[in-house]
Amino acid sequence: MTIQAIFRLWDLMDYQDCWVLYRCLVDRLFHLWHLQQNDEFEEFEKWSFLEQVNAINRVRSDPEFSGALNNKNFSLTPEQKQRASALAQIPPVWKRPKAEEAAKGLDMGFLYKFGYDFGSTHVHPMANDGHQAFYTITGLKPVPDFPDQISVLSNSLLVATMLVQQGLNSSLLRWHVLVYDFLDNLKCLLDTGAGDYETSLTELSAMVEQGVRLCRPPNDSEDKRVNDQS
Repeated sequence: MTIQAIFRLWDLMDYQDCWVLYRCLVDRLFHLWHLQQNDEFEEFEKWSFLEQVNAINRVRSDPEFSGALNNKNFSLTPEQKQRASALAQIPPVWKRPKAEEAAKGLDMGFLYKFGYDFGSTHVHPMANDGHQAFYTITGLKPVPDFPDQISVLSNSLLVATMLVQQGLNSSLLRWHVLVYDFLDNLKCLLDTGAGDYETSLTELSAMVEQGVRLCRPPNDSEDKRVNDQS
């Protein structure tokens, strides 16, 4: 969905927000790697739940926004209230990973310098925000020689494939090898322009149409046979 949004924004010539979403992708990749390395998925889920509940309660308890008490966007179910109360007794101890450290852990320091850090220059306000968008909206001439920003598309696709692969690696399910082939072929497309991804994507589509499962539970004997044949 994020990739679709980036390409849609590109069509609208909203390049700055393309970079904002790209930076979000990099941040998610760092988080996912950190969670996998430290096996903190459950702790992260508890921490996230409590943080979100606390944010809702801060709005509900603010007398300036009393209308929030009856607003369904700020309501909690009895089950959510009960769980939040239990978690508050012993709050989950979890801290967000530092982006630079995560990049080093991935042995991809460039993802911090040219991904997260560069993308942050678009996330946080800068004096020249909207400069290129101004000429796009107004149509004034002459237009300064802005960079084409095409790299945000290829960079976003690259990070998205890494994010999906990290997710597959973190899963307990055993994924069909063709899924990984497609991701590798997509990376080759970005690197050399090779079109092998079309073949693997066609094969994956055929498997889905035929009802072939792309993943199986661990230690599944049928899964081992399928992967051995692959």
